[in-house]
Amino acid sequence: MSEEIKFKVGDKYENMKGIYEVVAIHKDSMDIRWEDGEVIETPIALQKRIIERMRFEKDLEEARKAQKAKKAKAKASKGGKQFLGLEESDFTNSVSKTTWRGRGQIGGAVATRIKSKHFKFNSWAVLRKPEVSWMDINRQKQDDVKLQATFYARVEETGLCYGIHIPSPDPEQTVAYDWQIFLSWLKKEENVNWLAKQCSSHSLRICDLTQKGFVGTVEYKDGQWVHMGASQQEKIVESLQSFLDAASKSGAISLRIERKTEKSTVIEKKQDIALDIAALIESFMPLYVAVATLNS
Repeated sequence: MSEEIKFKVGDKYENMKGIYEVVAIHKDSMDIRWEDGEVIETPIALQKRIIERMRFEKDLEEARKAQKAKKAKAKASKGGKQFLGLEESDFTNSVSKTTWRGRGQIGGAVATRIKSKHFKFNSWAVLRKPEVSWMDINRQKQDDVKLQATFYARVEETGLCYGIHIPSPDPEQTVAYDWQIFLSWLKKEENVNWLAKQCSSHSLRICDLTQKGFVGTVEYKDGQWVHMGASQQEKIVESLQSFLDAASKSGAISLRIERKTEKSTVIEKKQDIALDIAALIESFMPLYVAVATLNS
């Protein structure tokens, strides 16, 4: 029950207009002075009702927030309930004594937030690498799992990289894996334009972790694809499909289309980094559906 409101001369109160001071009290009214110096006479009962309503609205909002937090906690308990975010010690190239990759950590926290009509995702820690991947549970059972497109999050000493991974097979292989489907997908102008929009709006870069196909990054800048080589010199890429096709003929490459978030930002975001990863994964879903559905 709210405390009874008793106005006193010299005390300050607040209504919807702001803070005011009671300067005089009469029988049924009182004089109040706003912080800008304005003085008015107002009914005491009216000011009581205003303050009571404001208290009620505040209590109602706090109750709503508590209920929302309770629902979020219940949802989190279904997966990733222990994930509280990444810490300074997690940003290392080693997987020794790491726990952040588990399904009870970032793996589960992201998997439970991925929405897809076509697939059901789970997470897997990548062997001997500071990386976790998310893939459809049915595709994971297939023999070509190592050559499938996957979503991932990879820790580096300076930050967290996450996006979609599309590995290429050995150039001698002729089987139509996800890579070949991806290259065919890139032949359509509307698909290249869609990818360009994603890279531009989400600040994404394209790279090859093996550096066998190409060194540096490919980015979409000022309306065109640009290759930033080891010397950071920009070179225009006339056709992204032709560039990647030629790169894959140099050997099996580990293509990544990813966003990098600096370490300090990741640590500051705490468990909310899982929301960022899941949101980017969902934005990539049309591409994943294209390569995974056709090759399933």
